[in-house]
Amino acid sequence: MLETRILQDEIRSLRASNIEIRMDENSIFILGSLPIRSLSEPITDRKTGKKFREQVEPRAFKLALLENKAKGIKTELLKNHNWQQKFNYYTLDFDEINEKELRFEFVLPKSKENLELLKDINEDCNFSFGFIAGKTREYETTEVGIDYIRVVERFEAIKEISILDKFTLPAYSSARGFKAGSYASAEKKAEKFVTKKNREALCAKYDKKFQEMKDYIAKQKRNALFSYGSEFKIPL
Repeated sequence: MLETRILQDEIRSLRASNIEIRMDENSIFILGSLPIRSLSEPITDRKTGKKFREQVEPRAFKLALLENKAKGIKTELLKNHNWQQKFNYYTLDFDEINEKELRFEFVLPKSKENLELLKDINEDCNFSFGFIAGKTREYETTEVGIDYIRVVERFEAIKEISILDKFTLPAYSSARGFKAGSYASAEKKAEKFVTKKNREALCAKYDKKFQEMKDYIAKQKRNALFSYGSEFKIPL
């Protein structure tokens, strides 16, 4: 993916394996993450033609978003970086987890406009963010075809987070959403997606319980075997 620059603005697309979209009667919940210390796909500097990979240092995302909040600046949620396709949302919550990712959750009203924007989103969609880099450093790499690694230590600003359609390629490896053919069917598609995820979680829970029961019964049988003529028992 080519790096996109407008003045100082830059855009990065990324895949996030733990994207989740949920709905209740009144709201849409969009959850995802931005990778930390994860190398991007090769990016081309349009000014120099050099190719580089990029990674973001811990706290860079969080501090930029906290600064937006402190200044009363809204971090917009867009579709495909299009400022004419802006989601209306109530709240944005976020936190950095183990210096590996910044997790976030947008809470949106379940409006006709928001459902319409989601109609072209499917399970293979990507997240992206638009930013102005602050403090960065570069170091050499031995990787063939890559001139250097750029490390973003601080953002000057994070302006927006975008949900991308399936035709946009990612710069960072990680995101999935859901398919909605039209705003009228978006709710049904989302509910189907959520039901599938809930069913998978429930199956995993019962599989774990079932395995625990099997292990318990096996230990009981072994204890019964060993206890015949012996005081030794396997601790449960």
